[in-house]
Amino acid sequence: MTKEIIDYINTELGIDITKRKRTNEYVFARTIYYKLARELTNLSLEEIGSHVNKDHCSVLHNLKNFKEAAKRPDLNKIYYTFKENPVLEDRASYSEVVKINNNLSSEIRTLRAKYNDLLAERKGETEIEASRMEDLLRGLNEDQLDLIYTRLDAMVKMVRSIN
Repeated sequence: MTKEIIDYINTELGIDITKRKRTNEYVFARTIYYKLARELTNLSLEEIGSHVNKDHCSVLHNLKNFKEAAKRPDLNKIYYTFKENPVLEDRASYSEVVKINNNLSSEIRTLRAKYNDLLAERKGETEIEASRMEDLLRGLNEDQLDLIYTRLDAMVKMVRSIN
């Protein structure tokens, strides 16, 4: 399990946490590894540390600083993604999720544009139909309009009952 955790963190961050680097990026990434290994395995602190060339003191010290590391959104996302989906088949990498999200956003923008185009076309058709109707009814008095609406209502009901 520790190899899977290390590989996942390395892949997501594009680094190798087994290297002896002490920059924040590496230290915080190892802290995430320590926390996951501690929660998901029964290994001792010394065994957890040995997988990334560290001793048990480093593991213990970094576990105390986990909250600081988890403040970084990328590391927080890695931690919770792996913790909730420790089996590889269930876990999508953060970069895969970002890629899927970008593709879906692009599809939504395309569909929204098509929808707006269709609405514009339909609005034009509706305006033409409305102007034809206005031309037909222009000059009729109130009684004549009531008669037309009554007959139109009956015709619409009859057509709907046929379909």
